[in-house]
Amino acid sequence: MFKILLATDGSDYSLQSLRKAIPIAKAMQAKLTILSIAEEMPFLRGTEGMSREELETLYSSINKEAERGLENAQKLFEAEGLKVETNLQAGKPAETICGVAEEGDYDLIVIGDTGRGGLKELFLGSVSNKVAHQARTDVMIVKRNK
Repeated sequence: MFKILLATDGSDYSLQSLRKAIPIAKAMQAKLTILSIAEEMPFLRGTEGMSREELETLYSSINKEAERGLENAQKLFEAEGLKVETNLQAGKPAETICGVAEEGDYDLIVIGDTGRGGLKELFLGSVSNKVAHQARTDVMIVKRNK
């Protein structure tokens, strides 16, 4: 069975980019997994003076935001009659996406060219750029319509 890993950061654009995978998923009768990363950021700028409780609240907020992104993406695919699994991971986005894709023996990774971070590395977002270069799996990068 063809397996597609759909990477989302929960942004509106990320959800728009995942829509491009719907016809592929239907045509291939693919198994779909939506992946969101709650990025671990132990040394965020501006957190140096924060207490442990404040840091835990911050990380909890990041985790909840990632969960909301997964729920929204899941609703998008289920509205199209497609069953999906969700996967919430903690870690560095590009490395985690590549690792999950390799461990799960996925055939395709779908990711948007920019997400919450906007344009970071010329025309291609930093996460999608790293995934494109590091993944051993085929990668479909959905470009933002201008």
